Amino acid sequence: MKQAEELLAIVLSTCRDEILPGLAANKRYTLAMIASAIGIAERRLTHGDPAKALLEALDADSLEALARAIRSGGISDASHDRLSTHLLAYLQAELAISNPKFLARRAG
Repeated sequence: MKQAEELLAIVLSTCRDEILPGLAANKRYTLAMIASAIGIAERRLTHGDPAKALLEALDADSLEALARAIRSGGISDASHDRLSTHLLAYLQAELAISNPKFLARRAG
């Protein structure tokens, strides 16, 4: 995994430092979206899957099964005293991967 992370870091820095400055204005947004996707992939490799800890803590097989259990009332604050804490930790971990700038602004 370390090699994949390093490779993505090189690709990302090359896109930002070498390709973006010389790119036509109408193509900059496209490259920014590509760079964002590469950054997300790099952080996902680094941080792993945040769902794993949530599913283990709440004894669920998948996020879909967990969502169904919450909607049906099978999992609630009454059955899992730290449900809100686990869900918040999962959300923060996902945001650290997909949108770290949002978390930084919220912590701000």
